[in-house]
Amino acid sequence: MPADARRLLHRLGPIPAYLVNDLEDIVAWNAAAAALITDFAQLPVHERDTVRLAIRLGGTLRSAPVGAEGDFARQSAAHLRAAGARHPADRALGELVNEYAAHTPDFVAGWRSHDVRPRPTLRKRLHHPALGELELDRQTLLMPGTSLRLVLYTADPGSPSATALAQLGPPAAAP
Repeated sequence: MPADARRLLHRLGPIPAYLVNDLEDIVAWNAAAAALITDFAQLPVHERDTVRLAIRLGGTLRSAPVGAEGDFARQSAAHLRAAGARHPADRALGELVNEYAAHTPDFVAGWRSHDVRPRPTLRKRLHHPALGELELDRQTLLMPGTSLRLVLYTADPGSPSATALAQLGPPAAAP
């Protein structure tokens, strides 16, 4: 894990953010992401991936998606196909695809469509038990020189969701 990537995560303060690899494993996160989604440190390492969290462990998350769960499963299939194109001999990828297919018909439909694309930027609605309903944009940025992606959740400035996000963590650290 590059030290500069870890520093960046913690400088984001109340902006929930985490780093994922090509297999969607969450390899690092900040306090705001843990407060918004789940306490990643309490999960076994093999359960710290975005698809497994959304599809299999949805009931244990602090914030549950509101609607569009099928869209996430289909987007996950397209993203994992793209990862498979970059890593065709990766056995772990095949195991993940089989696991997700066993639990999610929408993932199977997405896999069979043969779409190959990275995750799009999108607007998500989440329900958090303490903060209520949040409308957030999920952006994904490539980390230069690595296969990692930085995933951030932001809200429109001045919106109720932005006010709620500000409660998740300390102010952003100075550079």
